Amino acid sequence: MTSNEKIETYVRELSRALSSLEKNDRDDILLEIRSHLEHREDENRLDEALASLGPAGKCARGFFEEIRLQEAFTDGGPTKTIGALLALASRRITAAFGLLAAGIFYLMAAGFALTAVAEVVTPELAGLWVNADNGTYFFGIIDSENTADAVELLGGWTIPVAASLAVLALVCGQWLGRFFVHLMMRDRMKQRG
Repeated sequence: MTSNEKIETYVRELSRALSSLEKNDRDDILLEIRSHLEHREDENRLDEALASLGPAGKCARGFFEEIRLQEAFTDGGPTKTIGALLALASRRITAAFGLLAAGIFYLMAAGFALTAVAEVVTPELAGLWVNADNGTYFFGIIDSENTADAVELLGGWTIPVAASLAVLALVCGQWLGRFFVHLMMRDRMKQRG
């Protein structure tokens, strides 16, 4: 097989692997890869370049990862950030840790928001509780069996405190998610550079 045939075969396989992308994005990627391979052919290093790119499917996955990371980083929303971390968590340890760290804060935000709602619906079960017997504190929703041993301290202040904590946990979760996306983008740039 000639060098041109190798390049055409690889680009054709990559095009099939990238078929779910919009045509403009796919064409840009294919042009970049074709240019890279032609440049390596001029240096008599085509086989080395093909080996470093790996199979077309693997190369395509790398581009899909990069696109997801770019979207998560530029959009900045929790949905895109968590979506990118979730999609990459099975293949990248950084994404798995990012998903875990951000997920913990998102769950905390949901718990605080639920506490604020519970204070409106059942104020006798939500709040900042202290157990008079052992001095332990608990913020959230308590079952009715444990209210006999506990004293609620915040009263009506539970709603603004819980809402503030929910926002704070949400912001921390988003910041952590974006931090891990940034780490993965930086690693991708190092690999490419």
